[in-house]
Amino acid sequence: MTTQETTRNMSSAVAVSTGDAKGEREPFTDAASHDHAQAHEPHMPSPSLSPIILGGGMTLAAFGIVLHPVMLVLGIVGILVGLGTWLYDEIVNASSATSDHE
Repeated sequence: MTTQETTRNMSSAVAVSTGDAKGEREPFTDAASHDHAQAHEPHMPSPSLSPIILGGGMTLAAFGIVLHPVMLVLGIVGILVGLGTWLYDEIVNASSATSDHE
């Protein structure tokens, strides 16, 4: 057997073992597993400004510790507003998710 024949046989074996002539593998799925996968897609939260508000409040509070008590108080207010809006968003999302499943 020559080197060219060996290479040709190996490349055809690879193509057969990977699924097609291009070497691309087709995943095995049936209709039931495909429907099941679509039913359990990961939940993506809606966009929100709450993390930005919380981060700004934390930054302001950190600078307020060093620079001025007024900045500290404003930072604490920002933290509370950020946490409050984030919790409100989560409660609204949880209640809408519960009503979707019923």
